[in-house]
Amino acid sequence: MNMIKPFNRQALLGVLAAPLAAAIMMALPSAASAQIVVSVDIAPPPIPVYEQPPLPGEGYIWTPGYWAYDQADYYWVPGTWVRPPTVGYLWTPGYWGWDGNRYAFRSGYWGTHVGFYGGINYGYGYGGRGYEGGYWNRGAFYYNRNVNAFGAYRVRNVYERPVVNVTINRISFNGGTGGINIRASNDEQRWDREHHVQPNAEQQRQREMASQNKELRASVNHGAPTIAATPKAGVFEGPGVVRAREASAAANESKANRTDGKPNAEAPMANRDQAKTNAESAKVNAEAPKTNGAAVKSNADAAKTAREDARVKDAAAKTNVADANADAAKTAREDARMKADAARTQRQDARMKSEAAKTDRNDAMRNPDAGRAERPRANADANGMQQDNQRPNQRVNAQNPQRADRQPQGPRPANPMARPEQARKAPSAASNENDKKKEEQHQQH
Repeated sequence: MNMIKPFNRQALLGVLAAPLAAAIMMALPSAASAQIVVSVDIAPPPIPVYEQPPLPGEGYIWTPGYWAYDQADYYWVPGTWVRPPTVGYLWTPGYWGWDGNRYAFRSGYWGTHVGFYGGINYGYGYGGRGYEGGYWNRGAFYYNRNVNAFGAYRVRNVYERPVVNVTINRISFNGGTGGINIRASNDEQRWDREHHVQPNAEQQRQREMASQNKELRASVNHGAPTIAATPKAGVFEGPGVVRAREASAAANESKANRTDGKPNAEAPMANRDQAKTNAESAKVNAEAPKTNGAAVKSNADAAKTAREDARVKDAAAKTNVADANADAAKTAREDARMKADAARTQRQDARMKSEAAKTDRNDAMRNPDAGRAERPRANADANGMQQDNQRPNQRVNAQNPQRADRQPQGPRPANPMARPEQARKAPSAASNENDKKKEEQHQQH
């Protein structure tokens, strides 16, 4: 039967060399499935009891502390808040497990599901199976108020679900004598084979800083580290840094779990406590579906209300647009009506003018002398003939100036403003005779 060896530095000299162990730890593949990075022949100390630092901001996920190993000694890596590498990823903690000959550490990883982590009760949502501290919903992380410490930070996405919030048994390894006797479920085995992402740079820095702090070595703090948790990775000083509680109880439990190579008589009592704890966890897990159902129903109601509000706002917006369009259409119709009225008035005016002009033409055709009567008449000469009748003779006389003396020389038309002239004398007989001769000559030519 495999027995737990005493926890002393001499017994650790035969384990994996420190440089090789460190190289294995730093060479974790990005898609590892609970890779074994180091193994030793002595069990890790119990899980310290500590308070969780307040959430530094939304989007952070709690990663519990754990015992790492190098330089022939265990050292505590404080728990801390870390941003996941991508939306939708959850953290599966690493754990120590007995493989039949040694204690091997299987590294933690990021993935879409929380896989098997040995049933270790790390507390604050990691009660041994899954994670009860929160979940992703449409790109946002929702926090369980009964698990996470918020401090003064006001968190928007919050829900409540009863869970066991602290470590109870503090056992830090799976299998072997005194270890957690839990095996991976079918779902956890399948999730362990999914694509995983290794611890990010912040988590690697947290581990490196812890390995360089002597106060975090188990040989110095005896299972009660002075820095049990930090508000952010790499922040080992200042507000939010907490230390482990109940150092004496941790030392006593460490002694109860490990002896000089033989099982301790108090181990059965520890196993009974573990069984009791497992029963309580099972009870809480049995109640979880009911709580989950209520939370799902609440989320569905909230989503329905949000959809209805959006529908009302959309309808109101459409109504406003329709009203605005109706007003604009009404204004456009009124403008068109006014323009049509103006055009109709112009056509009527043009028609009236056209009818007036037509009436004038008809009147002129029916009474052609109307316009002529209005013109002034030509003055009559002494013989009662109008002056207009003499115009052809004047043109003839203008063309034949030599016959101008043959034209009748009547008196000028009477002019009321002119003074009376004396009557011309009648031509003599000789003059008449000459005129006759000239007329005959002219005809001969």
